[in-house]
Amino acid sequence: MKDFISSEERGELAKKGSYVGIIGNLMLALLKFSIGILSGSLAIIADGIDTSTDIITSFLTLIAAKISNKPADFSHPYGHERAETITTKILSIIVLFAGYQVLVSAIKNLLSGNKTIENPLWVLLVAAISVIIKYLLYNYKLKIGKKINSSSFIADALNMRNDIFTSLAVFIGILIFYFTGIPWIDSVIAIFVSIIIFKVGIEMFIETSDELMDGSKELGDIYKMIINICDEYSEIQNPHKIRVRKSGFVYFLEFHIEVNPNMIIKEANKLTFKLEKEIKEYNPYIKDIIIHVEPFGNIENEEFGLDKDSINKLFNEK
Repeated sequence: MKDFISSEERGELAKKGSYVGIIGNLMLALLKFSIGILSGSLAIIADGIDTSTDIITSFLTLIAAKISNKPADFSHPYGHERAETITTKILSIIVLFAGYQVLVSAIKNLLSGNKTIENPLWVLLVAAISVIIKYLLYNYKLKIGKKINSSSFIADALNMRNDIFTSLAVFIGILIFYFTGIPWIDSVIAIFVSIIIFKVGIEMFIETSDELMDGSKELGDIYKMIINICDEYSEIQNPHKIRVRKSGFVYFLEFHIEVNPNMIIKEANKLTFKLEKEIKEYNPYIKDIIIHVEPFGNIENEEFGLDKDSINKLFNEK
Protein backbone atom coordinates (compact mmCIF):
# COMPACT_ATOMS: atom_id res chain seq x y z
CA MET A 1 0.00 0.00 0.00
CA LYS A 2 1.32 3.43 -0.94
CA ASP A 3 1.66 6.28 1.56
CA PHE A 4 -1.00 8.90 1.00
CA ILE A 5 -1.01 12.58 1.90
CA SER A 6 -3.86 15.08 1.84
CA SER A 7 -4.27 17.75 -0.83
CA GLU A 8 -3.43 20.43 1.74
CA GLU A 9 -0.19 18.74 2.78
CA ARG A 10 0.63 18.04 -0.84
CA GLY A 11 0.18 21.70 -1.72
CA GLU A 12 2.37 22.86 1.17
CA LEU A 13 5.18 20.44 0.28
CA ALA A 14 5.05 21.49 -3.38
CA LYS A 15 5.10 25.16 -2.41
CA LYS A 16 8.06 24.71 -0.06
CA GLY A 17 9.98 22.61 -2.58
CA SER A 18 9.41 25.13 -5.36
CA TYR A 19 10.59 28.08 -3.25
CA VAL A 20 13.73 26.20 -2.19
CA GLY A 21 14.44 25.48 -5.86
CA ILE A 22 13.85 29.11 -6.86
CA ILE A 23 16.12 30.55 -4.16
CA GLY A 24 18.89 27.97 -4.63
CA ASN A 25 18.99 28.28 -8.40
CA LEU A 26 18.70 32.08 -8.35
CA MET A 27 21.80 32.33 -6.18
CA LEU A 28 23.69 29.90 -8.40
CA ALA A 29 22.63 31.63 -11.64
CA LEU A 30 23.74 35.07 -10.41
CA LEU A 31 27.06 33.62 -9.24
CA LYS A 32 27.69 31.80 -12.54
CA PHE A 33 26.82 34.80 -14.71
CA SER A 34 28.95 37.14 -12.61
CA ILE A 35 32.01 34.87 -12.71
CA GLY A 36 31.35 34.05 -16.38
CA ILE A 37 31.39 37.71 -17.37
CA LEU A 38 34.44 38.51 -15.25
CA SER A 39 36.43 35.47 -16.42
CA GLY A 40 35.21 35.28 -20.01
CA SER A 41 34.30 31.59 -19.60
CA LEU A 42 31.49 30.59 -21.96
CA ALA A 43 31.21 27.20 -20.25
CA ILE A 44 30.21 28.68 -16.88
CA ILE A 45 27.84 31.13 -18.62
CA ALA A 46 26.25 28.17 -20.43
CA ASP A 47 25.89 26.44 -17.07
CA GLY A 48 24.30 29.65 -15.76
CA ILE A 49 21.77 29.63 -18.61
CA ASP A 50 20.89 26.06 -17.72
CA THR A 51 20.47 27.06 -14.08
CA SER A 52 18.25 29.99 -15.10
CA THR A 53 15.84 27.57 -16.76
CA ASP A 54 15.61 25.75 -13.40
CA ILE A 55 14.23 28.94 -11.85
CA ILE A 56 11.47 28.97 -14.45
CA THR A 57 10.77 25.28 -13.91
CA SER A 58 10.40 25.82 -10.16
CA PHE A 59 7.86 28.58 -10.78
CA LEU A 60 5.96 26.35 -13.20
CA THR A 61 5.92 23.37 -10.82
CA LEU A 62 4.55 25.70 -8.14
CA ILE A 63 1.74 26.83 -10.45
CA ALA A 64 1.06 23.27 -11.62
CA ALA A 65 0.80 21.96 -8.06
CA LYS A 66 -1.72 24.66 -7.20
CA ILE A 67 -3.89 23.95 -10.25
CA SER A 68 -3.68 20.16 -9.96
CA ASN A 69 -5.01 20.24 -6.39
CA LYS A 70 -8.29 21.80 -7.50
CA PRO A 71 -11.29 19.45 -7.29
CA ALA A 72 -13.14 18.22 -10.36
CA ASP A 73 -15.84 20.49 -11.79
CA PHE A 74 -18.35 20.45 -14.64
CA SER A 75 -15.73 21.63 -17.14
CA HIS A 76 -13.12 19.17 -15.89
CA PRO A 77 -14.94 16.02 -14.70
CA TYR A 78 -11.64 14.10 -14.47
CA GLY A 79 -10.11 16.79 -12.28
CA HIS A 80 -7.16 19.14 -12.87
CA GLU A 81 -4.27 16.79 -12.14
CA ARG A 82 -3.02 16.78 -15.72
CA ALA A 83 -1.89 20.36 -15.26
CA GLU A 84 1.35 18.80 -14.02
CA THR A 85 1.80 16.82 -17.22
CA ILE A 86 1.19 19.95 -19.32
CA THR A 87 3.67 21.86 -17.16
CA THR A 88 6.33 19.20 -17.66
CA LYS A 89 5.72 19.43 -21.42
CA ILE A 90 6.31 23.20 -21.25
CA LEU A 91 9.46 22.59 -19.20
CA SER A 92 10.82 20.29 -21.89
CA ILE A 93 10.41 23.01 -24.52
CA ILE A 94 12.13 25.59 -22.29
CA VAL A 95 15.03 23.19 -21.67
CA LEU A 96 15.37 22.48 -25.42
CA PHE A 97 15.40 26.22 -26.18
CA ALA A 98 18.09 26.79 -23.54
CA GLY A 99 20.16 23.99 -25.06
CA TYR A 100 19.85 25.58 -28.51
CA GLN A 101 21.00 28.97 -27.21
CA VAL A 102 24.03 27.46 -25.50
CA LEU A 103 24.97 25.41 -28.58
CA VAL A 104 24.77 28.39 -30.95
CA SER A 105 26.86 30.60 -28.65
CA ALA A 106 29.49 27.89 -28.17
CA ILE A 107 29.84 27.20 -31.89
CA LYS A 108 30.12 30.93 -32.70
CA ASN A 109 32.77 31.32 -30.03
CA LEU A 110 34.68 28.30 -31.33
CA LEU A 111 34.65 29.53 -34.94
CA SER A 112 35.47 33.16 -34.19
CA GLY A 113 38.55 32.43 -32.13
CA ASN A 114 38.71 31.76 -28.40
CA LYS A 115 39.62 34.23 -25.74
CA THR A 116 41.60 33.08 -22.76
CA ILE A 117 39.87 32.61 -19.42
CA GLU A 118 40.78 35.06 -16.68
CA ASN A 119 40.99 33.76 -13.11
CA PRO A 120 40.08 30.13 -13.91
CA LEU A 121 40.31 29.27 -10.20
CA TRP A 122 37.16 31.33 -9.59
CA VAL A 123 35.37 29.35 -12.29
CA LEU A 124 36.55 26.10 -10.70
CA LEU A 125 35.24 27.24 -7.31
CA VAL A 126 31.80 28.18 -8.70
CA ALA A 127 31.53 24.89 -10.60
CA ALA A 128 32.38 22.96 -7.42
CA ILE A 129 29.78 24.91 -5.42
CA SER A 130 27.24 24.20 -8.15
CA VAL A 131 27.90 20.44 -8.00
CA ILE A 132 27.26 20.41 -4.24
CA ILE A 133 24.12 22.60 -4.29
CA LYS A 134 22.63 20.79 -7.30
CA TYR A 135 23.18 17.44 -5.57
CA LEU A 136 21.34 18.69 -2.47
CA LEU A 137 18.49 20.12 -4.58
CA TYR A 138 18.23 16.89 -6.60
CA ASN A 139 17.82 14.75 -3.48
CA TYR A 140 15.42 17.21 -1.88
CA LYS A 141 13.16 17.59 -4.92
CA LEU A 142 13.18 13.88 -5.74
CA LYS A 143 12.12 13.08 -2.18
CA ILE A 144 9.22 15.54 -2.40
CA GLY A 145 8.28 14.41 -5.92
CA LYS A 146 7.98 10.79 -4.84
CA LYS A 147 6.10 11.71 -1.67
CA ILE A 148 3.46 13.77 -3.49
CA ASN A 149 3.55 11.54 -6.61
CA SER A 150 4.26 14.53 -8.86
CA SER A 151 5.58 13.96 -12.39
CA SER A 152 6.62 17.62 -12.75
CA PHE A 153 8.57 17.56 -9.47
CA ILE A 154 10.30 14.30 -10.34
CA ALA A 155 11.15 15.67 -13.81
CA ASP A 156 12.57 18.79 -12.17
CA ALA A 157 14.63 16.62 -9.80
CA LEU A 158 16.03 14.57 -12.68
CA ASN A 159 16.91 17.81 -14.43
CA MET A 160 18.84 18.80 -11.28
CA ARG A 161 20.66 15.46 -11.41
CA ASN A 162 21.79 16.19 -14.96
CA ASP A 163 22.91 19.64 -13.81
CA ILE A 164 25.34 17.91 -11.46
CA PHE A 165 27.07 16.30 -14.46
CA THR A 166 26.90 19.60 -16.33
CA SER A 167 28.69 21.51 -13.58
CA LEU A 168 31.12 18.61 -13.14
CA ALA A 169 31.93 18.77 -16.86
CA VAL A 170 32.61 22.50 -16.54
CA PHE A 171 34.86 21.85 -13.54
CA ILE A 172 36.87 19.19 -15.38
CA GLY A 173 37.12 21.34 -18.53
CA ILE A 174 38.37 24.40 -16.67
CA LEU A 175 40.77 22.22 -14.71
CA ILE A 176 42.22 20.97 -18.01
CA PHE A 177 42.49 24.59 -19.22
CA TYR A 178 44.21 25.60 -15.99
CA PHE A 179 46.98 23.04 -16.45
CA THR A 180 47.27 23.08 -20.28
CA GLY A 181 46.14 26.53 -21.39
CA ILE A 182 44.29 25.03 -24.40
CA PRO A 183 42.18 28.00 -25.68
CA TRP A 184 39.31 26.09 -27.30
CA ILE A 185 38.54 23.78 -24.36
CA ASP A 186 36.03 26.25 -22.89
CA SER A 187 33.90 26.25 -26.06
CA VAL A 188 34.06 22.47 -26.36
CA ILE A 189 32.81 22.11 -22.77
CA ALA A 190 29.97 24.57 -23.55
CA ILE A 191 28.97 22.43 -26.56
CA PHE A 192 29.05 19.34 -24.33
CA VAL A 193 26.81 21.15 -21.82
CA SER A 194 24.33 21.98 -24.59
CA ILE A 195 24.16 18.30 -25.60
CA ILE A 196 23.33 17.33 -22.00
CA ILE A 197 20.61 20.00 -21.92
CA PHE A 198 19.17 18.72 -25.21
CA LYS A 199 19.14 15.15 -23.88
CA VAL A 200 17.18 16.15 -20.78
CA GLY A 201 14.67 18.18 -22.82
CA ILE A 202 14.06 15.37 -25.33
CA GLU A 203 13.56 12.78 -22.54
CA MET A 204 11.07 15.05 -20.77
CA PHE A 205 9.20 15.72 -24.02
CA ILE A 206 8.91 12.01 -24.90
CA GLU A 207 7.83 10.99 -21.39
CA THR A 208 5.07 13.58 -21.17
CA SER A 209 3.88 12.72 -24.68
CA ASP A 210 3.51 9.12 -23.57
CA GLU A 211 1.51 10.15 -20.51
CA LEU A 212 -0.77 12.50 -22.47
CA MET A 213 -1.54 9.55 -24.75
CA ASP A 214 -2.32 7.37 -21.70
CA GLY A 215 0.67 5.13 -22.22
CA SER A 216 2.92 5.92 -19.25
CA LYS A 217 5.55 3.22 -18.69
CA GLU A 218 5.15 3.35 -14.92
CA LEU A 219 1.68 1.77 -15.06
CA GLY A 220 2.96 -1.82 -15.13
CA ASP A 221 2.72 -2.21 -11.34
CA ILE A 222 -0.91 -1.09 -11.36
CA TYR A 223 -1.86 -3.47 -14.19
CA LYS A 224 -0.23 -6.38 -12.36
CA MET A 225 -1.83 -5.31 -9.07
CA ILE A 226 -5.31 -5.51 -10.65
CA ILE A 227 -4.63 -9.05 -11.85
CA ASN A 228 -3.20 -10.15 -8.49
CA ILE A 229 -6.10 -8.78 -6.47
CA CYS A 230 -8.70 -10.26 -8.84
CA ASP A 231 -6.98 -13.65 -8.50
CA GLU A 232 -7.69 -13.54 -4.76
CA TYR A 233 -11.44 -13.74 -5.40
CA SER A 234 -12.86 -17.17 -6.19
CA GLU A 235 -16.02 -15.50 -7.54
CA ILE A 236 -14.06 -13.64 -10.24
CA GLN A 237 -12.62 -15.01 -13.46
CA ASN A 238 -10.83 -13.56 -16.44
CA PRO A 239 -10.21 -9.88 -15.59
CA HIS A 240 -9.80 -8.32 -19.02
CA LYS A 241 -10.20 -5.18 -21.09
CA ILE A 242 -8.08 -3.54 -18.40
CA ARG A 243 -7.16 0.08 -18.99
CA VAL A 244 -5.26 2.43 -16.70
CA ARG A 245 -4.99 6.16 -17.27
CA LYS A 246 -2.49 8.38 -15.46
CA SER A 247 -3.61 11.94 -14.93
CA GLY A 248 -0.94 13.96 -13.17
CA PHE A 249 -0.51 12.26 -9.81
CA VAL A 250 -3.73 10.18 -9.85
CA TYR A 251 -4.96 7.15 -11.82
CA PHE A 252 -8.23 6.12 -13.43
CA LEU A 253 -8.97 2.41 -13.88
CA GLU A 254 -11.55 0.46 -15.85
CA PHE A 255 -11.80 -3.26 -16.52
CA HIS A 256 -14.19 -6.17 -17.07
CA ILE A 257 -14.61 -9.25 -14.87
CA GLU A 258 -16.60 -12.46 -15.30
CA VAL A 259 -18.85 -13.81 -12.51
CA ASN A 260 -21.43 -16.58 -12.05
CA PRO A 261 -24.33 -15.82 -14.44
CA ASN A 262 -26.76 -16.68 -11.62
CA MET A 263 -25.38 -13.97 -9.35
CA ILE A 264 -28.02 -11.32 -8.67
CA ILE A 265 -27.29 -7.63 -9.29
CA LYS A 266 -27.12 -6.83 -5.58
CA GLU A 267 -24.45 -9.51 -5.02
CA ALA A 268 -22.47 -8.39 -8.05
CA ASN A 269 -22.57 -4.79 -6.85
CA LYS A 270 -21.38 -5.85 -3.39
CA LEU A 271 -18.52 -7.82 -4.96
CA THR A 272 -17.33 -4.97 -7.17
CA PHE A 273 -17.58 -2.52 -4.25
CA LYS A 274 -15.33 -4.77 -2.18
CA LEU A 275 -12.89 -5.19 -5.08
CA GLU A 276 -12.77 -1.45 -5.72
CA LYS A 277 -12.15 -0.72 -2.04
CA GLU A 278 -9.23 -3.17 -1.87
CA ILE A 279 -7.62 -1.74 -5.01
CA LYS A 280 -7.87 1.83 -3.70
CA GLU A 281 -6.42 0.76 -0.35
CA TYR A 282 -3.44 -0.68 -2.20
CA ASN A 283 -2.88 2.62 -4.01
CA PRO A 284 -4.80 5.65 -2.62
CA TYR A 285 -3.81 7.69 -5.69
CA ILE A 286 -6.31 5.66 -7.71
CA LYS A 287 -9.07 8.21 -8.02
CA ASP A 288 -11.82 6.29 -9.80
CA ILE A 289 -12.55 2.73 -10.92
CA ILE A 290 -15.16 1.45 -13.37
CA ILE A 291 -15.81 -2.31 -13.23
CA HIS A 292 -17.99 -3.99 -15.86
CA VAL A 293 -19.52 -7.36 -14.91
CA GLU A 294 -20.03 -10.19 -17.42
CA PRO A 295 -21.11 -13.86 -17.08
CA PHE A 296 -18.55 -16.69 -17.08
CA GLY A 297 -17.34 -17.62 -20.55
CA ASN A 298 -18.57 -14.44 -22.15
CA ILE A 299 -17.05 -14.06 -25.62
CA GLU A 300 -16.89 -10.67 -27.31
CA ASN A 301 -14.78 -9.11 -29.99
CA GLU A 302 -12.98 -6.74 -27.63
CA GLU A 303 -10.58 -4.46 -29.38
CA PHE A 304 -9.21 -2.45 -26.49
CA GLY A 305 -7.60 -3.10 -23.11
CA LEU A 306 -5.32 -5.78 -21.66
CA ASP A 307 -5.82 -9.17 -20.03
CA LYS A 308 -3.57 -11.34 -17.86
CA ASP A 309 -1.59 -12.82 -20.76
CA SER A 310 -0.98 -9.49 -22.50
CA ILE A 311 0.00 -7.81 -19.22
CA ASN A 312 2.55 -10.54 -18.45
CA LYS A 313 3.93 -10.29 -21.98
CA LEU A 314 3.99 -6.48 -22.07
CA PHE A 315 5.71 -6.10 -18.73
CA ASN A 316 8.13 -9.02 -19.24
CA GLU A 317 6.79 -11.30 -16.58
CA LYS A 318 6.54 -15.06 -17.10
